[in-house]
Amino acid sequence: MLTPIDEIANQNHLQLIKAAISFLPPQNQRALSLLIKVMELRNLSAFFQKQGSLHACNVGGTPASFPEMLAEMRNYCDGPELELIDQLGQMFSMMELYAVMMQSPEDGSI
Repeated sequence: MLTPIDEIANQNHLQLIKAAISFLPPQNQRALSLLIKVMELRNLSAFFQKQGSLHACNVGGTPASFPEMLAEMRNYCDGPELELIDQLGQMFSMMELYAVMMQSPEDGSI
């Protein structure tokens, strides 16, 4: 699964070329790998020169929230990373709940 930045960088079917690298002679693997990275950088540079920035989900709208960012990152994690992302999400939820509780009136009515 490619991230949005990978999709931009890997234009021109660079993923197909990457898949073929391991089938090449060792002396050609390094050169082709470096060429691919240069092409990825060129694609990214051209994108940011033309577009300016990436937008998460709601293009042009308000920035994505921290929980939305964690949910997106979760798609690219496994094992311990996935547990860490889930813990961060739970901690953020608890902090939001605490903030709401601190804003409620002192007399206990909501």
